[in-house]
Formats: sequence, structure tokens, C-alpha cells
Amino acid sequence: MTTIRNPEGSAGVPSVAAARMNGRVDALDGNRLHGWIWDEVRPEERLKVRLLRDGAVVMEVDADQGRIDLRRNGIGDGRHAFAMELDDATVAARDRLIVVGVSPSTGAELELRLPPPAELAAEAAIAVPLARFFDRVEALIALNRRMQLEQKELGTRLDRVAERLDKDPAEGGTAQAGHDAIAQRLAELDVFQMRFDETLRGFDTRLTAIRKEAQKPLREVTVVLGFLTGLSALLSLATLALLLAGR
Repeated sequence: MTTIRNPEGSAGVPSVAAARMNGRVDALDGNRLHGWIWDEVRPEERLKVRLLRDGAVVMEVDADQGRIDLRRNGIGDGRHAFAMELDDATVAARDRLIVVGVSPSTGAELELRLPPPAELAAEAAIAVPLARFFDRVEALIALNRRMQLEQKELGTRLDRVAERLDKDPAEGGTAQAGHDAIAQRLAELDVFQMRFDETLRGFDTRLTAIRKEAQKPLREVTVVLGFLTGLSALLSLATLALLLAGR
């Protein structure tokens, strides 16, 4: 289990909030070692990452590279990624390598686990369809925001029509027809919004269930890939429905 080592403060040194670091090594692809790390207490800080071989520091870099997926998942501003180009001798000593994240402000350290090749291969198989899935979710959410703006605009128009009817009952049929059309459209949007929220909750529930049920890496890959395929199809239909509803 990965643990954070927070050095104890000494006399005369102002106390600072303990680090709450989180991160991981994503992969060792050929000679490139990469991953991310950050301190949740100090999201603006860029941490150091040290690579040790047999206990000796081989390389040190800053975790300051930007990645969209980190920002998307709430990892600060997304600029907490790191990468190292290793020589062949270092790659060959993979089993003797240790990756450690260090907080410059507190001195706290977090050892980052280097996943075995089989685990990395399983994650790589999931990465692409998972990225596509979240791209579609973002597009769907953007369309949903447009629908919410339309609801707000229609609500304003409905209030104006109601005011006209109160001030000038003589407008009668025309104003009432406009009022009824807007009210009908708002009702349709309300129904769609409820279904949209239920669908998102269902996705979250099913993803949680998959994580609990799929214990073995290869089984997890098979189950998750199948789930994402079906989920992507549902998202495509939902996106199309939103586009048609917005016309």
C-alpha cells in the first residue's frame, strides 16, 4: 500500500498543513516513464518526481505537464503530469526501480507504484474506448446545458405572454395559442431533463457495479469494453435525441 511520509516539524519552524498527495505511474512505454502526481492541499504547487535504482537517484523531473484528462477528472488545473526518458540500462533494471513524488514545500514523499506489464496492457485496452466515452459524455452535457438555456428563455417568453394577456384580453386567441405552445415545449423539456438525469444516474450505478464485480484484470477488460460499447451506443442515441429536441 502506498503511504505518504510527512516529516515532523522541528522547534522554531512554522507548522504547515500536512500534504495529501495522490498520483500514479501510468506506464513505462519503451523508454518513456510517465504518470501524474499532485498535492490536494496545495493544488497550485508542482511536485518533484524522483526515479531511484537500487536506492540511488537516477533522475528527477517536475510534475508540471498539462493533460486534458487530469483537468477533466478534477486533478487541479491538469498541469500535474510528468515524463522521463530512460536509457536502456535503466529500463532493463525495471524490477529495481522506485518512483517517488516529493512536495517541495513540506518535504513529504509518496512512493508511486510501477504497475507490472500485464496490468498496463489491460489498462491500455480500456483507455481508448474510455476516452471516447467521456468525450461523448461531455458533448451530451454541453447539449443538455443548451436545453437548460432554452428552458430559461422559454420561461421568460411565457411570462411576457401571460403579462400581455392580463393587460389586453382582446388579443385573445393569438396570444393564448403562443402561450400554449410555449407551455407545451417547456413540459417536453422538463420530461426530457428528468430522463436525462435518470440516465446519468444509471450510468454511474452500472460503472460502480462493474468495478465491484470485475476482480481479475482480463475479466475487467472484457466486461468494461463490452459495457462501454453499449454505453457509447446509448450516448449516441441520447445525443441525437437532444439535437432533434433542440430543433
